[in-house]
Amino acid sequence: MILADVTLSFAERLILANQFKILEAIDSKSASEYSQSREIVEAGYQSLYETINPSISTVDMPVEASQEVAEILDMFRALEHSSKEIGKTTEELEVSFEGFDANNDDHHYHFARFTRRKLMNWNELDRYPDNSHTQSSLPWYRTMLEKWRAMGKPHKLSESDIATLSGK
Repeated sequence: MILADVTLSFAERLILANQFKILEAIDSKSASEYSQSREIVEAGYQSLYETINPSISTVDMPVEASQEVAEILDMFRALEHSSKEIGKTTEELEVSFEGFDANNDDHHYHFARFTRRKLMNWNELDRYPDNSHTQSSLPWYRTMLEKWRAMGKPHKLSESDIATLSGK
């Protein structure tokens, strides 16, 4: 969806215009940007709505993608705990979490980074990177995930189970 396709009601435009007017008054450093945004909203320049705040994504993240990220991170949590119980590292077992590719797995990367770094979920995976810098990580995770699901998503894995998941 392109934000330029979005329409705002008169009430929404009025509320936003008032918000921008308040921000103009309290933030002198950004007053000109707020003034510009206020004018866009007041005039109803629909094609310029996406310029109002480019940091706000115009596309919602699909729920399925966030669920997939959570399931992948749960799987890596199980791998982390199981490798420690075995007395080996995930690197030795070739099942280290590499992150998600920020350039190609945008939704996955941003959601995982947010939940791991801001919400402090999956703390046991803190030492792993957020950005894998490779397109191959998500397909590999999905293959592993299929195998993990077929095993019943166990949280305690043997070295043999881990080898099966890694595909190596």
